Amino acid sequence: MEKAGAFFGTVPRLVPGVSDSAGVLSGADIRSMGRRIAAFERRFPQCGFGVAFVALGKDIPGAAYTFWVFNRTYQAGGLNQGSRNRQILLLVDTTGTGAWLTMGYGLEPFVSQKTMDACLQKVQSHLEAGNWRAAVSDLLAALEVAMREIVKSFTRMYGLPPPLPDQSPGLGSPSTAW
Repeated sequence: MEKAGAFFGTVPRLVPGVSDSAGVLSGADIRSMGRRIAAFERRFPQCGFGVAFVALGKDIPGAAYTFWVFNRTYQAGGLNQGSRNRQILLLVDTTGTGAWLTMGYGLEPFVSQKTMDACLQKVQSHLEAGNWRAAVSDLLAALEVAMREIVKSFTRMYGLPPPLPDQSPGLGSPSTAW
């Protein structure tokens, strides 16, 4: 991590929810994404989600930078160490080189990298078009579906009653709710 810090420089300041150091979001975008993130976190209170919009330099490897930022900022601080870290971070390079999704060690036994990649792939067209609201909303919808399947597998595995169906409005098409 120290070598990465020397290469990447100052750790960006991230706030819980939505961080926009690239300056691409309006206040309405930030509020709307914040509401969508809050809804996700209500459905999965054991998890946290953050999104950071940054403008990376052309020589910055996005995946390594995302891992470094995740482990150096609030997501990995305090009580979120090791297996207690059930945070998810989406880092979007607004210069168009990509977006990366990473998660804390507490989710790794349950959520595969393949699942994370599939969720991110579902919003690729929104990301490429700079449709940030739809990208975040649809990504959270895809993560919700994946997380529900994980919960269902636990109920089958341990003989628990199935989870109640979600009655939340807008789940059918969350990107249109904004």
